[in-house]
Amino acid sequence: MTAGTEARAHAWASDSVLLLATVVWGSTFVVVHEALREWSPLLFLALRFTVATAVLAPIVLARRGRPGPAAVRAGAVVGAWLFLGFALQTLGLALTTPTRAAFITGLSVVLVPVFMIAVYRRLPSAASIVGVGLATCGLALLTGGAAEAVRRGDLLVLGCAVAFAFQILAVGYRTAAVGPAMLLLGEVAMVALLSWPAALLLETPRLPTSTAAWAALLYVTFAATLGALGAQNWAQKTTPPTRAAVIFTMEPVFAAAFSWLATGERLPARGWAGSALILAGMLAAELLPRTPTPAFAPPPGGAQ
Repeated sequence: MTAGTEARAHAWASDSVLLLATVVWGSTFVVVHEALREWSPLLFLALRFTVATAVLAPIVLARRGRPGPAAVRAGAVVGAWLFLGFALQTLGLALTTPTRAAFITGLSVVLVPVFMIAVYRRLPSAASIVGVGLATCGLALLTGGAAEAVRRGDLLVLGCAVAFAFQILAVGYRTAAVGPAMLLLGEVAMVALLSWPAALLLETPRLPTSTAAWAALLYVTFAATLGALGAQNWAQKTTPPTRAAVIFTMEPVFAAAFSWLATGERLPARGWAGSALILAGMLAAELLPRTPTPAFAPPPGGAQ
């Protein structure tokens, strides 16, 4: 196998892992929305990331040793963006529908290349711009143009999309230097650390009584937090942030599919057209010729 063939194979493997993570994240919109009928949102988030930290810490520390200052800083920065994103998304899911939340979260793909220019002073490749453009048109079709009342939950989830765009960029910038396992431990620990005071100060904590609600917590903890976030950190060692963002646009498509399976909700024709454009955006970002990405200046040291 030549070096070029091996690089292409690794790129396809990384993209496939990101797509699988996106499937898992798409499934969680319905799961969390139903669980929040019994859980208080921030307590759910705090327990989710506390359990994840407790499971992950002995494994990572046994293999990697104590984290150095760079790993602590990276975990704190990525974890802070992740906390903000998940907190806003979880609060929003209690006030809007899973499908609307998924589509609005997907707007992070539009924001990634914008923030890449503004924060990292890097222009995305032409292939990535075409892919993001197609995916953005797809998201516009999926969300629809009807003049519906904007819900407070929708605005919270829009803030989540901003936070997740910065989290994608932060992972892409820092994971190569720190390593995916150590970065994952740092970010989930930071989310747990920030979630507890938020849960105790900003809401009245509420524990569920049903087995299904506790099962939902375990599912999102092990599948979405440990599994999918770990996959993201591993894959983004080689997958550029903008291409990762294009792949993540599939999240609302998968969320709509799971919502249909769970509740019988069906996409209109416009929704299927949007899904097709999102797939076209993924293929454009992957298959079109890529030009080198120019950098205006080194990324600012304290920005992320």
